[in-house]
Amino acid sequence: MNENPDSYRQDIALVKETAQQLFRDFEIFGFEIPFSGNPFTAYQELHAAISPLMGELFRKSPGQFQAILYRIDVDESAFRKVLSEKDRLHFEGAIADLILKREFQKVITRKFFSGNS
Repeated sequence: MNENPDSYRQDIALVKETAQQLFRDFEIFGFEIPFSGNPFTAYQELHAAISPLMGELFRKSPGQFQAILYRIDVDESAFRKVLSEKDRLHFEGAIADLILKREFQKVITRKFFSGNS
């Protein structure tokens, strides 16, 4: 397995699996994430869908916000770094980046350990 997850971003199957993982994790909390299914625009679409949702949850439902981050297993130190940054305009996008990165890591790790590389 390559140490750099970015090298897998062009793998269409992994991109689709990442989207499915994201859907499963958000569905547990009653959220449906819209996605056209196009693997070439997946990151932008999913990012655009979860950014405002996470921003709203952070402001209106901090418990649910934290529960989603916990469920997805977002790196706590990376989250604290985003939280401590002064640039609040990009907070939602930074959280979405952390979520998508973690979901992608989970898919790659599962693929590596299943022996289907």
